Amino acid sequence: MADLTKIFRGIGSLLKKTKKPEPSKATGEGRKLITYAKENKNLSARELAKKDVQTPAVMERKVTDDLLMGERQQPLFGSSTYDWAMKMGPGKYTPDEWLNHLTSTRKVKMKVFGEPVTKTVREPKRFTYDKGSRFAGKEASISVEELFDTNLANFDEFGNLTGGLLDSARKFGLKLSAQDIGNAIRLNPVNRLVSTEYGTTMAPALVEKIYNRTYNVLKDIAPKITEIPRLNQMDRNLRAIRNEINRGSIPSATKAYDDLTKDIIELRAKARAQPNPDQNFITKLNQLQGEADDMIKQLKSDVKPVKYKEETSYTLQGGDNYRETVFSLPEPIPGNSEPLRKFGHFSDIENNIFHVRYDTRYTPDGKKALVIHEIQSDANQSIAKQLTAKEAFKGEKRINPFQKELEVEMLNKARGELIRDLDKAYKTGNSRLISSLSTQLADTSKKLNNLYTSAGRGSSKSDYFPLLEADAYGDYALKFLMNKAAKENVDYVAVMPFNKLHIRQGYKEGNERFYGYASGKGIRNRGEAVMPQLMKKSARFNDSKAGPIKISLSNPNKPYKDIKTRTDKRYPSTHPLRNQEVRDVWHEDAFEQQIQGTTFMDKNNPNLYFDAFAIEVKPAMKYTQKLYKREGGLVVDIFKRLW
Repeated sequence: MADLTKIFRGIGSLLKKTKKPEPSKATGEGRKLITYAKENKNLSARELAKKDVQTPAVMERKVTDDLLMGERQQPLFGSSTYDWAMKMGPGKYTPDEWLNHLTSTRKVKMKVFGEPVTKTVREPKRFTYDKGSRFAGKEASISVEELFDTNLANFDEFGNLTGGLLDSARKFGLKLSAQDIGNAIRLNPVNRLVSTEYGTTMAPALVEKIYNRTYNVLKDIAPKITEIPRLNQMDRNLRAIRNEINRGSIPSATKAYDDLTKDIIELRAKARAQPNPDQNFITKLNQLQGEADDMIKQLKSDVKPVKYKEETSYTLQGGDNYRETVFSLPEPIPGNSEPLRKFGHFSDIENNIFHVRYDTRYTPDGKKALVIHEIQSDANQSIAKQLTAKEAFKGEKRINPFQKELEVEMLNKARGELIRDLDKAYKTGNSRLISSLSTQLADTSKKLNNLYTSAGRGSSKSDYFPLLEADAYGDYALKFLMNKAAKENVDYVAVMPFNKLHIRQGYKEGNERFYGYASGKGIRNRGEAVMPQLMKKSARFNDSKAGPIKISLSNPNKPYKDIKTRTDKRYPSTHPLRNQEVRDVWHEDAFEQQIQGTTFMDKNNPNLYFDAFAIEVKPAMKYTQKLYKREGGLVVDIFKRLW
């Protein structure tokens, strides 16, 4: 039987890597696999996997600093699950040993038909970082959503294993090393999300740094560009972008950028037209384009103009430096109704997973805060409303298509063996064995059918996009802004209270639950809202603080305000605040000089500020952030809302 490690390595080498930042290579070229030999470029994934079986390779654990997932440089996001997997040490372990390492179990006494029974309940693994670690003494846990997105394990509502690599390996009695698990975590599609920013301008001092990153990407893909004149031309254009930016020549830099973009588009089109497209090469081309985009932004302050600044239902006017960031997975998603899909907001970006809109405001003592107006997932919101919590991660109605090649290989083999065993059982007339094998065959065929069936009209399957739950993509957006704030020397990240902005859209319980109030409370002004709760957890993990602060309606240094007000009742009759009037006050604009119709407001005037929940930014937040929220049980709360 083929060793799972080698099959996984051969297939894993074909999968895309993250766009930004570039990870060190755990598979493929970096480990000298035959996948990258010139004579093998046109082989299929399955052929390569079989050939790799005969190629010995060293499976060393890439143990690095916390959250880096084997990288030498700091990625934006990392995984504490990867850190915990590396604790297993060298060697290979059974799927059950991995389940015990990645999850926890406890015995629960209960009664069934009046009789006492003991039931085993599977729960998330919680662990504490060791002394000497950056997060020494901090507790982390392994989220069911991360295990699903990495395709390591799918669980039903009772915590039973129902799919994923561990399930397949268990069926075949195969063992996995820590690096096998680590590679699956690194290949999580969440690690390949790309951020597109609207309304940003990068500092000119970054030009040389960006150029070096861009040049390294071009150097990486140079062996795969067989047209030497084109390669030389791309190199010349890349150097020209840098040189002309430094000279301040907008037309020349723009022409070099346009010429480089044309070559990238043509190479990408040729690569996609191949019978077996080299997805890693395509991803590298996308990264090259992204880095070139970053360089040219030094000349074009409004490369991507913001789209929703004037939408008063979604935006509180008055802030400085309003921005929008969209997170997308710019690659086809197999099995979805549309592999590359566009959604209502930011429809210029394919597979737009979610977006965050924010601006800069100020505290009474002059500190700065990035203030979140909205976090929304057009991709996942409708899916989350269609699925129950217990259906979300079971792997039947919503299937993660990434890293499924291995599972398909193993299930096909299992079906073939079951058919042969069933034929023998019929010949011997063993009815009990026939029944058992028939059940196993039906289950295996159902799983294969699920893997092959696409979502769409007439299908019971939902599309797959990573980060399904609102608190998952909310956590991602929060940590992205914490990282950005630390790099921009901003002091806080805050969220607009529900009753300050989001109630403008009318009362929506989902918004009340997600954004909450300045106190941190959620639905019906009780309990905890999602974003304040995520801020508290991040604060504990980063030795920071989270709680209400005062932030400005507009820039305190622009004392002449265009003030607008509106008062009405907006809560439904069933709400505890149904009789409360909501006084909506905002600053349409602010000016340094007096303009007709404006009102003077001193920076010390308490009416200039309102309360919002925030997390204090610490310098260490500029480093790699932990993916996925701290909690994430394996026994599903069937009453939990996903949106």
